[in-house]
Amino acid sequence: MKILIVGTGVDAWMTAAVLATAARGVAEIAVQETAPPAEDQRIALPALRGLHARLGIEVGTPLLALRHGGAVEPFGDTGAALEGLSFHHYWLRARADGEPAPLEAWSLTAQAAARGRFAARSADPRSPLSTLDHGLLLDAVAYAQTLKAVALKAGAEVVDHRPDADLVVDAAGEPGDWIDWSAWLPGGARLTGVESRVATFAHDTPLKAGRRARAVTGNVVAVGGALAQIGAADGGDLHLLQTTVSRLAALLPTGPAAVAEFNRLTALAVERARDMAILRWGVLDAPPEELAWKIEQFQSRGRVVMYDEETWPEGAWTHAMLARGVVPKRWDPLVERTPLGAMREMLGRMKAVIERTAEAMPHV
Repeated sequence: MKILIVGTGVDAWMTAAVLATAARGVAEIAVQETAPPAEDQRIALPALRGLHARLGIEVGTPLLALRHGGAVEPFGDTGAALEGLSFHHYWLRARADGEPAPLEAWSLTAQAAARGRFAARSADPRSPLSTLDHGLLLDAVAYAQTLKAVALKAGAEVVDHRPDADLVVDAAGEPGDWIDWSAWLPGGARLTGVESRVATFAHDTPLKAGRRARAVTGNVVAVGGALAQIGAADGGDLHLLQTTVSRLAALLPTGPAAVAEFNRLTALAVERARDMAILRWGVLDAPPEELAWKIEQFQSRGRVVMYDEETWPEGAWTHAMLARGVVPKRWDPLVERTPLGAMREMLGRMKAVIERTAEAMPHV
């Protein structure tokens, strides 16, 4: 099987690295570079480190949290699930009775960032350090070069023409059959800086938001910016690329059934990432049906609805909802199995442990 990747930068070379590594001995991978890689910085979610481990690379500067406006959205766990209920239900009950601390007070990652400290996640589930996690800040040019080295080592080759191929990966082209989302996302997120390992963003980047109606058309499959534009410089764009390329390696969509499944799963993944972008900085008047239902369920009873092919974990949705002013009207009544006094004491002990642990972590 012959696969041609047409494009540049991280989009093209992540595709090449993953395909060349996964399909070694099964497929021939060629890359036609169309332009030099863009000189910018990219944010990666924690999940990308798993892909890096499989590719045998270790790159980037650790990031602990994202800041959209005045709200901090930390990576890692916030609190802990108690008796099968998400932690924010206990926080909501305590908050209604006068608990002043914001939700991120129970995030060790957020508290470490606030103190300018950092430590690796512990594999010991009994340790508070096991609740840590981090994303990455990546230099796009250096990252593309690292991925290129992996791809070439795994057998990919660079070509200066377009040879015949069974599958062509478009990692550069202008989107074709376009579903427009500009009414919800007139602008995208723009990285403005990093301080104490917290990335901050402005939301003033003009954007032609939307996605291709089909990721695969004929023998051409779109990835990265050729597939969708949601302006999610907070890690959503790069995560979409990662999941699309991983799906491409798993399905190699050249037959009708594989193409249909690839298109279905890719559309779901793009729409889930779109919904988070709309929630964080987009227009919430008449949002997409799935996001509207997610907001309604959270506002009604604090439940986070998780669909198939979600990009962001439940905790990220909770923080984003609260940051946008979507506050549940009630908590899960099962939290009332614990007497209020005992619950407040439990939350206080947990918060104190988090603060002590953060204080003991090394300075950045």
